[in-house]
Amino acid sequence: MDAATEAAHRVVERLRAAFPEDAARADRRVADQGFDAGDAPYSWVEHFSQFTTDAIKGKDFVTAEKHLREVSAILAGGNEEIARCIDVAYVESLMWDIRDEKRKAEGWRLVPHNLRGLYVAMWGERSFMKGRP
Repeated sequence: MDAATEAAHRVVERLRAAFPEDAARADRRVADQGFDAGDAPYSWVEHFSQFTTDAIKGKDFVTAEKHLREVSAILAGGNEEIARCIDVAYVESLMWDIRDEKRKAEGWRLVPHNLRGLYVAMWGERSFMKGRP
């Protein structure tokens, strides 16, 4: 197993331990795509990112904040490969399908600084980041 895949597995393990119900949901989604969770860790993390996004869309800010804090902690304690996994599989797709700019601004307020840096590096500065739709 290469270093990137190993790092992604470590991210999945941490999220699985912290959020067993969401982990089971992610497992089902990966299985629906024809993969075992162990064979597609980047896809698994993308599904977890969607759960965070769905929590923001549904105004479940408690869940969204818990997700974001855990991913932030994993990033803070991780190596370059873990950072790459979080960047590509979690942050790049975070809030991708939220059309309501006000809701994006509400979600953005929950995003920890280290994840914000990755998001801005990918998507650039946006008006919702300043609290304006």
